[in-house]
Amino acid sequence: MQFLPLTALTAEETAENAAILMNIWEYIKSALPRFGSALIVFAIGVMVTKAMMKLIKRGLKRSSADPTAASFLGSVIRVILYVLVTVIALSVLNVPMDSIVTVIGTAGLAIGLALQDSLANVAGGFLIMFTKPLKVGDLVKFGDVTGTVKSLGILQTKLILADETTVFIPNGQVADAVIVNYSERANRRVELKIGISYQNDFEIAKQLISEVISAHPLALEDPAPLVRVGEFADSAMILYVRVWTENEYYWDLFYDLNEQIKKAFDEGGISMPYPQLDVHFDTEKK
Repeated sequence: MQFLPLTALTAEETAENAAILMNIWEYIKSALPRFGSALIVFAIGVMVTKAMMKLIKRGLKRSSADPTAASFLGSVIRVILYVLVTVIALSVLNVPMDSIVTVIGTAGLAIGLALQDSLANVAGGFLIMFTKPLKVGDLVKFGDVTGTVKSLGILQTKLILADETTVFIPNGQVADAVIVNYSERANRRVELKIGISYQNDFEIAKQLISEVISAHPLALEDPAPLVRVGEFADSAMILYVRVWTENEYYWDLFYDLNEQIKKAFDEGGISMPYPQLDVHFDTEKK
């Protein structure tokens, strides 16, 4: 049996490796201009996209477009433009368009299967935009969360709570949730339940409350305010007070009425009792 010398075998392998490296280097040199062009095209595309988004946002603000729809459409347009820029950059690299479409289709299917919840959020965003259960600036409630709608994105709805905390809720949950919209109508009704002692004259209490309401500039006369005895509790008669006001003044009127009614009761001799328990001991010896 004959063996090749070790030195000859090493030289042969070295020559083959050198040839492979030369081929790779030649490919890189030939492809380098295309890579450079693709990077330049991509960078220009990103800058153009940002400029276009600024113009689009400015145009939507100047138009009469709904702010909620404008926010959502802006998110969708941004994604489409970046995908378009990527496709153009790949075409500069001489990647066949059929291959690009195939890759996008395959990637879209894979992403769709992996991100079903995210696609549900996108669909939820479209549903919110068309059905309009809320809009930017509305005060809304989802379950235990109450806040003002700041924006509607492609995946999430952004809320600002009363303490300036930011909450992001997936659009899919928003679309499926029971939404309480406090800003849908121009006016809102303030409701109070005020207890008075059974020893007091409820007609006098009603009169005092009515005078407070009539004197308040934020209380609307139409619909007419309501002050009636609503229930008889264990320790007090409960007066139901219902007053309408403009939506933006709801909390101002709410707090003012509580404070001013208490002051009127103190001046008018109407007591507001608290729960009491009388305990009687049978001292008789049997």
